[in-house]
Amino acid sequence: MTPSIAAAYDLLVQRAAERTSDVARVRAAFEAAAGAFSPDDSFYEERAAALWDRVLTDPEVLAALGEPAPVVTALARAHRGLFAVVDAGDDVDLECLVTGAAFRLSRADSAHAALRQAHSEGERLDAFVIASFEGAGLLPGVLVHPASARVAIERLVQGSTLAPVPLLDALLGMRHRLATLGRMRPEVVYRLP
Repeated sequence: MTPSIAAAYDLLVQRAAERTSDVARVRAAFEAAAGAFSPDDSFYEERAAALWDRVLTDPEVLAALGEPAPVVTALARAHRGLFAVVDAGDDVDLECLVTGAAFRLSRADSAHAALRQAHSEGERLDAFVIASFEGAGLLPGVLVHPASARVAIERLVQGSTLAPVPLLDALLGMRHRLATLGRMRPEVVYRLP
């Protein structure tokens, strides 16, 4: 995250957590797509971070927070996508494989250096890009699709007729199955019924 988003993010999580019914609703939708998780799971931290990104970008939660603060406005406009990291020299460009949107990540974003590595490995990222005072930044709940699934993912995205959010959710379910099934090949798992 960029420093200006990070400064407000934890406070907004605390305020949103008070809205237990909204959090439960968003969590149920997230788990329906990506699989259930608990604190005992090895992937709990990454799933929890991704869940909070979804809570803080949910229109009902944002409306309930009742602030026209710049960070809340930016969260309302966040772009969720399936991103390829594109080599741009010292910069990091993100291109959404689903919507075609493109962003240049702010060098102030804490993920900047790690994403330069992701480019060389071919991973795909399910993430929210958000505008900040420093430029485009990522919310902390980035979920990484392994590089071994890149070809299968791109084939699936090109052939899909699903709207962006259902497609991204379906991909998260496939990512979860790939991680939990162990020996399955990505081209077997990353397929729509």
